[in-house]
Amino acid sequence: MRTLLLFLFSLLASCTTKIESYVNTPVRLEISLESDLSRSTSANLLPVGSEIGIFIVESVNMEAIYDGEERYRNIRVIRTLDGWRMDQDVILKSFPGKVVAYYPYKEGLTDMYIPLNSEEDRTFLFGQGETEVSESSPKVLIRMQSPFTIARFWLKQSAPGSSVFATELRLRNDPQFKSLCIRGNVGLSTQSINPVLSSPHISVIDDQGYIWFTDKYRNVDFFVFPCRMRTAEIIFEARIDDRYYQYVIPPATWIPGMVNEYYLTFNNN
Repeated sequence: MRTLLLFLFSLLASCTTKIESYVNTPVRLEISLESDLSRSTSANLLPVGSEIGIFIVESVNMEAIYDGEERYRNIRVIRTLDGWRMDQDVILKSFPGKVVAYYPYKEGLTDMYIPLNSEEDRTFLFGQGETEVSESSPKVLIRMQSPFTIARFWLKQSAPGSSVFATELRLRNDPQFKSLCIRGNVGLSTQSINPVLSSPHISVIDDQGYIWFTDKYRNVDFFVFPCRMRTAEIIFEARIDDRYYQYVIPPATWIPGMVNEYYLTFNNN
């Protein structure tokens, strides 16, 4: 599921006694967070202390910063006990702009193309406002999503009461294909997800070098970039009790923010 972030821009404008003289007061951002991520790659609400970065950009050319001013670039928004708080004031102008956002906040970020590794950046989210913002329209709803998809494998041993251990669990590309990818980038201005480097394989194993399985299902997760498999392009492999098992993923489309589940039972007789 996707996260819903409600950005409430409160614009206060005062008029002086001089004719046609107006003073814009700072606009402070207030955020209410609504989230239902039970099927998403980010399973929990953002906790207190979480930091989100936002860019305000031109509505016609979203590659350009709003009014060409750097103060609209990478603004930090922090979740506190009382809600969401910006660390600087923002003044909206008479002409429209768009808001794009990402999580978690990265200090010093200037480029709206953010490099990602799906194994290291699992909690990353991004999104953009559904409507434009300006003096006359300071409220915007931003839908946040994960750029990654999860391949979740539920594994168990077939014999009742028995247990086995796996010393290797991995996904790999069939040598003919390059669907599996863990490196790429997200374009905030274009709201694009761009896998850029095919990965021969990725492995999942715990810190002790093995994972125990019993006759009850236990899951392992692989975070990867979305892909479309028109044929048998990705293979799941397991080494259990020194025996090798292989499962060819059937044709499927792994879309962003979703969990793709597979149930496998190992017969170790």
